[in-house]
Amino acid sequence: MKRNLFCIISILFGIALFSVLSSCTPPPRKRPARFTPKACVECHVQEQKAFAAAKVVHAPVKAGKCEECHQRHGLVGAVILTENSARLCYTCHEEQKTRFAQGKPHTALVDAGGQGVSCTRCHDPHAAEQKGLLKKTGNALCFSCHEPALFTQGETHIPSTEDCQTCHDPHASSEPDVLVRPVRELCRECHDLQDPQLRQSHGGYPVQETNCTGCHTPHASTGPKLIRKHAHPPMTQMGCDNCHLDPQSSTPFQTVARTPDLCLSCHQEPGEGGKEEVIHAPFQTGDCLLCHDPHATDFPGQLVSQEKTMCLSCHADLEKEGDVPHPPAAERCTTCHNPHASSQGSLLRRAEGELCLSCHKDTGAELEYRNLHPPFAGQECTACHDPHGGKDKTFLVSSFPALCYSCHQDKEEEFTRVTIHQPVAAGECKRCHLPHASQAESLLVSEPETLCFTCHAGMRSRSQEETAHPPFQEGECRLCHLPHASDTPRLVTATGTSLCLDCHGDLLQGESMQSVHAPVKQDCTACHDPHESPVGAQLKQREQELCLSCHASLAGRMKQPGALVHAPAAQGECTVCHQPHESPEPHLLQASLSELCAMCHDETEPQAVKAHGGFQVQDTLCTSCHTPHVAQEEKGGLFHPVVHKPFAGKVCEACHK
Repeated sequence: MKRNLFCIISILFGIALFSVLSSCTPPPRKRPARFTPKACVECHVQEQKAFAAAKVVHAPVKAGKCEECHQRHGLVGAVILTENSARLCYTCHEEQKTRFAQGKPHTALVDAGGQGVSCTRCHDPHAAEQKGLLKKTGNALCFSCHEPALFTQGETHIPSTEDCQTCHDPHASSEPDVLVRPVRELCRECHDLQDPQLRQSHGGYPVQETNCTGCHTPHASTGPKLIRKHAHPPMTQMGCDNCHLDPQSSTPFQTVARTPDLCLSCHQEPGEGGKEEVIHAPFQTGDCLLCHDPHATDFPGQLVSQEKTMCLSCHADLEKEGDVPHPPAAERCTTCHNPHASSQGSLLRRAEGELCLSCHKDTGAELEYRNLHPPFAGQECTACHDPHGGKDKTFLVSSFPALCYSCHQDKEEEFTRVTIHQPVAAGECKRCHLPHASQAESLLVSEPETLCFTCHAGMRSRSQEETAHPPFQEGECRLCHLPHASDTPRLVTATGTSLCLDCHGDLLQGESMQSVHAPVKQDCTACHDPHESPVGAQLKQREQELCLSCHASLAGRMKQPGALVHAPAAQGECTVCHQPHESPEPHLLQASLSELCAMCHDETEPQAVKAHGGFQVQDTLCTSCHTPHVAQEEKGGLFHPVVHKPFAGKVCEACHK
């Protein structure tokens, strides 16, 4: 019993001691995190200082909450916003989202894709010296986009010099030109439109019922009273009643007559009394006000808008995005077109060619050249050129060679042949041909004898050599070559020997010949250079080298040690014995064998008779004993390698009488 009690007391004491010791031991330290993100300002120190020094600091920047707008980018610098465009700004400025949704946004704020609004066009997203974080103060900010001269010329509307926001909302509006209110209401805020003096200055008409900007510019004008630059004379001369009913009538702004009769009472019909065959549709229907403003405008001719813009409102198909515009089409359509009526098609001011050449005078001078392209001769410029614009400054209606094929359809099929001239294959017709006119035939850019050498310049020096082929020397390349395409190699006009025989037909007698040289049956250029060679007869190599290039086995025998070579062969004069083209004799021989040998060897000479054992051999066949080209020297006499034993011992009488 005592022993058990002792054990229990010992255990309790041990537990108590462990508890005391444990309480004295410090707690284990936490291992620091391996990566601790830095605050943005730890790297962007200079930027933060600049922002803090500004008068107005964006609230998130001031609070150091960069990540409300930006995502972290790590070591590589980048601007990564949490949202794109104005959506980011709307997260705080939700009231602006409603304003933009209810009206048309200020065009300066619409981003490049037209999909949203870019607040940073006007506002600095971090800090600025101006209220509202604006990048500039007052009108200076507006003038960073809008040309200042248009708002400061001549007589200036006071808000234009003081504060654009008097009339315009900088963000969005349901009114045109982001006006804060409708035009009439806006003008009434400063001007009493029912003031008798104001009414008197407007001819007594009740102008409170009109749109002030129909006559007055809201910004600045070079004329008095902010009248727009181009004003209708009756208006500036207080002759309103020339067109309108009396100001005291119940309908003072009703016109005294309908258009076009009203307009034509002052404006004579354009052209020859309006009898032109082609009449502009609005003019024909008397809808003058579709193009013209009857009071005042900022555009010449009292047009309702800038000329090109106005024309494209009906003729939108003529504006090709990305094309190079014809300068008149880019600036003033009426440079070429009469806006009312014309005796020419498409309301042109003159006949097509005459109109084009009135500007393109250098091209007009080409009408005096010897050879004219038919469309150019007929002054049908639009057969090839688009008068409004094109893919490049030539304004062609289609690209090469499709444009040329539209008339030269036979050539398109021709150009599918096996061999095609490189400029043709590349569709570069103008490498060789001029499009309008030329002093050379076929509208070539230069005379045929020089044209080919513009590309084949390396051959020009060869053409000057005395040994040049006459057609090549005289630049008559087309005598042998086709200029566009051919079914034969090198664009030659015919295949094989038929091309050469057109000129050199006398060289061959045809079927009466017993032997014909193989190249003559196939291709003359196997032996002859068709252009030029320093070797006679335009041979590609010297005579012996040329012949042995095919007769390789003979060449090998001639080079063997101890070879005895027949003198003409040794001297490279193959044609002493052989015809190069054809012969009535076998092996292309120049004459019968007995006649041929007798040309050099007098077989009746005593020494020759003695060498032949006293026999008369002039009527025998020399090649029955002798080889005509080469033999082994040890045998002498150019004998065949295998010899009859009596013949070898010169015992001819053993067989012959």
